[in-house]
Amino acid sequence: MNFNEKGHELFISQIQDQIRSCQKRYQVVQTSFLTPVQQEIVQKLAGKKIMYSLYGGYENAQRKVACFSSYETDFEYGITILVSKVDLRFRKVSHKDVLGALMNLGIEREMLGDLIVEEDRIIIFVKEKMAEFIMQNTNRIANCPVSFEILDNITITSKLTEEILVNASSLRLDAIISSLAHVSRSEATMMLRRGFVKLNDVVLEENRQLCNNDFVSIRRCGRFQFKEVKTVTKKGRLLLRFDKFI
Repeated sequence: MNFNEKGHELFISQIQDQIRSCQKRYQVVQTSFLTPVQQEIVQKLAGKKIMYSLYGGYENAQRKVACFSSYETDFEYGITILVSKVDLRFRKVSHKDVLGALMNLGIEREMLGDLIVEEDRIIIFVKEKMAEFIMQNTNRIANCPVSFEILDNITITSKLTEEILVNASSLRLDAIISSLAHVSRSEATMMLRRGFVKLNDVVLEENRQLCNNDFVSIRRCGRFQFKEVKTVTKKGRLLLRFDKFI
């Protein structure tokens, strides 16, 4: 992953403070939900200095809570699972719809873990202090009636990503944006300059070379993780494998 401290300074400072607090006060410290990039930062900062664990409410979660402790303990992550049945036959509800409904309530993204829309239900992983608020204030999402209840545990079988293959001229970010968003190279450059693109959670206004496992977010297009160069064509173009978040 193409990770450096630039753009993550505040988060790094917060995690360092939490680790120091945990060490000095002999207490367990819990974060909000973290992106995969932030999780990697936590792993680098914590290292062998302190015991820590990452968990998102179910196996293979994308967004996870970090817990730190200076002594052996059973970690408590403060995650609540909310589930609502929903009839998607007449109106398809998307991840964007669910996130938008929750953000419109004034809930910060870091309070929310993975949001999963299955064929007949919506699943929300949330910090426990926000669970009751969501249950009381969310009765419709995208014009579909919902009624959330708390579950103690859950098995997730649906895929959160789909594999896509992209043909690009190079690993430069403008070339990648052009292919992913189906726009010209000049339009891709303009999207960069306007701050429409994030690389590993940081808004970029300049070009960069993509590395394996980098996360690319493009406004109105989606979020992707670059996995590998599958092959090079006879004309020298690259066939790239991405995971696209559904």
